[in-house]
Amino acid sequence: MASKKRQSKKNSGAGNPAKAAQRGRSVYRIQVEQYVDSLREDYTAWVSATVPAFSPEDAATAANAQLFAIGAVGAEYAQKASSSNLRDIDLDLFGESLAEHLMGLPDSLAPEPIFVSWLDYLSFLEERDLWEGEAEDFEALREMLEDTLDGFAEGDAEICELLRETELFNKVKAFALALGDGVDMSDDSEAGSEARARVLTALGLDPKALDTDAPAPLVFTYIWGAARLSVVDFDGPMMTLDEESYDLLVDGDQAASAQILFEMAVGCVQAHLNPAFDVTLRDEAHYLVLRNLLVTASTGRDGDLEGLRRNVGPKNYDAVLPEAQAAMDSLVGYGLLAKDGDTYSIDERLVPVISAGITEVETFFEEAE
Repeated sequence: MASKKRQSKKNSGAGNPAKAAQRGRSVYRIQVEQYVDSLREDYTAWVSATVPAFSPEDAATAANAQLFAIGAVGAEYAQKASSSNLRDIDLDLFGESLAEHLMGLPDSLAPEPIFVSWLDYLSFLEERDLWEGEAEDFEALREMLEDTLDGFAEGDAEICELLRETELFNKVKAFALALGDGVDMSDDSEAGSEARARVLTALGLDPKALDTDAPAPLVFTYIWGAARLSVVDFDGPMMTLDEESYDLLVDGDQAASAQILFEMAVGCVQAHLNPAFDVTLRDEAHYLVLRNLLVTASTGRDGDLEGLRRNVGPKNYDAVLPEAQAAMDSLVGYGLLAKDGDTYSIDERLVPVISAGITEVETFFEEAE
C-alpha cells in the first residue's frame, strides 16, 4: 500500500492520480486499483456463497488471489483502452492486454488461475447484474476465456502424457518409491547405509562399486535434481517423499500434474547444466558450452563456438566440451532431447522446459556475482 500522505502535501503524493500519472502510473491504472479494492468485501461474500465449503478465511484468501489477477490484467487493459471500466470491456483490446500479461509471467506461474479468476469475475458481474456493456460482448468475452482455458487443459494433458513416457519419469518414480519412510544422507549407521543403497540400486547403480569419498555419480545428481523440484522434501540431510506431489506426478492430466512434471524436467535440465551446483569458472564454462549446444538443438543454428571458446578460455572450453556433449546424450537418454546421427533436436513442446532450466541456472550464476 502507498505510504501515509502528509496533510500539508495531500495533492503531491501517490494518492493524487494526476501527479502519479506523471511518474508513470496512469490515471486509468489507479482507478482500476481503486475499483478492485472497492469490490473486495462484496466479492469475498460472493465467493463464500458460491463455495459454501470455504471457511471465511478460505473465502477471503481465494477472493484476494482472484482480485489480484483481475487487477493486474485490468490495469494493463485500462492503460491500453484509456478506460478503467471493467464492467464494459473491449474484447480485442482485452485480448491484447491479456496476451501481453501472460508473456510477462515467470515460468513458475501457471496461466490457468488468471483465466479462472476472470471467468469467476464475469459470473460475479452477471449474478449481481453489474455488466454495463452489450450482452453479446459479455458472451464473446466469456467464450474467449473458456476456449483458451480449454486449450490449456488440452496442453496440460498433452505434456503429462509426453513426460510420463520418458525414461526420466521412470527414474524419478523409482527414486521416489525407494525413499520409503525417508533417507538421512548423513546417517552412517547400518540402517542409514542400507537406505542409501536402496535409492542407488533403484537408479541402476551398484552401491558397492561406488567410492563414498568421490562426488555423487552423475546419474544420481540428475535424478536428484529432478526429484528435488517435484516430489521430494528436504529437511537438512533428510529426504522424504512428498506424497501429494507424487500422486500428481503419476496420475492426472490437469494443470497441477502438468506443473509437477514440468518442474521434474526443469530440475533435470538444471542438474545437467550445473551438476556441481557450484559457481567456479569451470562450472560456468560447462554451463555456457552446454547452453550453446541446447540452443543449437532448438534453433538448428550453430552458435559462435570460437567466440565462446575465447570467452571461457581455451583450457576450460576444451575440458568441458566432452562433458557437455555427454550431458546432451544423457538428456537424449532421459527423453528430453532427440538425436538423429550427430544432430540433436528438441520437441517443440519441450522447448519451454529447456528454456526454463537455462534461465534458472543463468540466474544462479548472476546472483553469485
